[in-house]
Amino acid sequence: MDKRRKTKTFGLKSPTDLHNKLLFDIERLKKATGQNEARYAAIDCAVDGWHLVDWVLHRDQVDDATFTRLTGGRKRKETKQERDKFGRKTVEVSFAETQEERLPALKFCHILANSAKHREVRDDFMPELWNGSSYKLTVEPKDGRWSFRDPALFV
Repeated sequence: MDKRRKTKTFGLKSPTDLHNKLLFDIERLKKATGQNEARYAAIDCAVDGWHLVDWVLHRDQVDDATFTRLTGGRKRKETKQERDKFGRKTVEVSFAETQEERLPALKFCHILANSAKHREVRDDFMPELWNGSSYKLTVEPKDGRWSFRDPALFV
């Protein structure tokens, strides 16, 4: 009998595995020649990017002090009373808010991943963001930040 732990992760075992999937999906997005190719790759990129937070935060290698620092004061094993101080905010959202200056694109991954998953977003914190059309963008680093150029609309 197979004694390996049964997972539902399609063989992904570590944050590095998910990061490699993100890099693969970014290449799919760059090479997309049609609207559906671009859409599906963009959804996968957003989901991969957002869920990397979960994959990294909940690893044994992240000690409790680091976890608390990265999440703006959250504890790994919070009591209900401690959790209630943060309202409905998840640990992952606390991480994104705490790390917003370092990881500004994470908020886009969050909203796009959740809108793809749930069809619509409850408590939309980015109502101006709309992805009703598919664009192919060239992304490049510029002055320490990501810059988008050469948008091409897929019809």
